[in-house]
Formats: sequence, structure tokens, C-alpha cells
Amino acid sequence: MENEEMISGIETKNLETLRYYTEKAFGKIFERREKAKQRLIYDFLNYIKTDNRDSFLNQLLKILNTRIDDEDVKNLTRLINTFNVKYNTMENFSKIAYTIIMGIMA
Repeated sequence: MENEEMISGIETKNLETLRYYTEKAFGKIFERREKAKQRLIYDFLNYIKTDNRDSFLNQLLKILNTRIDDEDVKNLTRLINTFNVKYNTMENFSKIAYTIIMGIMA
């Protein structure tokens, strides 16, 4: 088995997949709504700063629920569920949250 690159127990390829699906899903959600996207990023950064995982996940899922019929949103939701169960630590939360933010900004 090849040696996979890891970041605090999370395989780099998993973070890349998370960023990819975040970019695809949020690109559709925030089409022509730059101010709303900027506000969401601001809120997410504050949740990270205050270690508020529940509010981050709550707001993320509320937004994804608006487009749950989209295949990219479904894939992102499944991936977030996997990450939430598998990598549920504060250090991993920051890495996952920043990856999601970078995907939204892309």
C-alpha cells in the first residue's frame, strides 16, 4: 500500500475531495450572490475563531439543504457526514472548516 500524505490524521486526498465538492456545490448556490458568500465566509471564520463547531455545521447544513436535489450538494453532504464522524476533533475541525472556506472562495 502506498504511503498517503496525511494532515493530522486526515488524508490529503480527502481534503482535496472536500474542497472540490465544496467549490462545485457552493458555486451553484452562490451564483451572482457575492455579498451573501462574503457574509457566510465571515461567519464561518468567526465560528472557527470561537471554536463553535455546532454553529458552523448548523449553518453549513442549512445552506446545503436549499439545494439538496443537486448531485454535487448530495456528494458534499455525504462527505461532510463522513468527516464529522471520522475526524471529530477540534484540530481536525479547523482543517476541515478552512478547507470548506477555501472551496467556497474558489
